[in-house]
Amino acid sequence: MGRPIDRVGIVTALHKPRAREATRRAVAMLRQAGAEVIVAAELAEACDLDCEQCDDLASAGSDLVMVMGGDGTFLAAARLVAPVGTPLLGVDLGGFGFLAEEEPSRVLAEIERVLAGDFRIEERLMLSVRLHRDGEMRREFIGLNDAVLATGSFRRLVRLNLRVNDEHVAQFAADGLIISTPTGSTAYSLSAGGPILGPDVEALLITAICAHTLSTRPLVVRADSMLHVAVEPPRQFEEDLALTVDGQETVKLAAGDSVIVSRANYRARLVDFGLRTFYDKLRTKLRWGDVR
Repeated sequence: MGRPIDRVGIVTALHKPRAREATRRAVAMLRQAGAEVIVAAELAEACDLDCEQCDDLASAGSDLVMVMGGDGTFLAAARLVAPVGTPLLGVDLGGFGFLAEEEPSRVLAEIERVLAGDFRIEERLMLSVRLHRDGEMRREFIGLNDAVLATGSFRRLVRLNLRVNDEHVAQFAADGLIISTPTGSTAYSLSAGGPILGPDVEALLITAICAHTLSTRPLVVRADSMLHVAVEPPRQFEEDLALTVDGQETVKLAAGDSVIVSRANYRARLVDFGLRTFYDKLRTKLRWGDVR
């Protein structure tokens, strides 16, 4: 059991049909149990909440952040608070909800356990993603799921050179390349034919998107590896080629750019009540192993 929780930040996907009602109920139950609640001004206005407001939950001193939404909301919250080590509790309001702990009714039934700190923390590896251009680092991102180098239109093949720890590994002719964490192995990488990795596996996963060769297969490397992906000139559709992190943060790429991906210095910390295991979610959400 961890230390008691006194201050709870809330992040909500307001576009979800049940979001406002679930958020108001969560705030009421948390405050009734004696916790302070912190929300962004936009959320306070949308849900008519009378509680502490802040512009940045990462600096609000929250003991825990409750994420009301789907996986996209969870990914954004993880990038925000992972650097300060704040635990994340996902409440599934989406249609998929692979990262969220459980449905609102089941999570809110555990409010006393939440505030007592009666839960396990599951740490998830995150990515550090750096874009280099003309010998200088131009942008830096962190991600919980993946970093994707691909064209938006898929009109032509992308040619990318991959080095792992300064050793040349391969040149890819494909629609793109996905570098994912074990958490992200059930996302875009899985759709591209990559394997599923348990969330506690210390590894990075490299998956080509529709590679133009039968010999190209996904590659799993050590988590402490340094991956260097270079955009090969000059056969690129530069106006389409982009780097996207967690499917949410995007920057255009040009011939000659390089992207360096490594394990981040911090991890996402997920609250786990033990309501469902990773394999439960594989069976129920992805229908994995379903022989019916």
